[in-house]
Amino acid sequence: MKRTLPLLFAALLATGTLARAAIPDANASQPSLQEAQAAAARLGQLYDSNYAAKNADAMAQLYAEDGLLVSPAGKIIKGRAALKQYYEQRFGSGARQHHIHVVDARAQGDGGFSIAEFSVEVPKGDGTFRQEGGHIVAVYVKESDGWHFRVVEPSTVAKD
Repeated sequence: MKRTLPLLFAALLATGTLARAAIPDANASQPSLQEAQAAAARLGQLYDSNYAAKNADAMAQLYAEDGLLVSPAGKIIKGRAALKQYYEQRFGSGARQHHIHVVDARAQGDGGFSIAEFSVEVPKGDGTFRQEGGHIVAVYVKESDGWHFRVVEPSTVAKD
């Protein structure tokens, strides 16, 4: 139940974002399904490689200027400056080995959305690591400087 409210919020937010994206901008070309799928795969690859490099600035640049991340703990992080700070803290905690596998992606308006599986190793208090995983729902947009995440919402598997 704890994750239900953030997931519901993200779903509503994503729906609003998709509804806005569905209204074509006269200056924007709508991506094809193949372009949206390639963008989702590329964003996932960049996310993993920047995570491995512990590059918080590059992580923040993957998002739109006003991009949103709902953290695994449920906190909402908005905007590149806040995202950079979040990733600096995340890397400082020792999180590592992030892997994304895009399961499905679709074009919508001037962007798209995807569902992916992910895994990451997070530190435990005793100096060892545990692997967490789950799914990521992402809404992304094609802007003049390329593709960016608009909203990212992970859902983690409940801990025993």
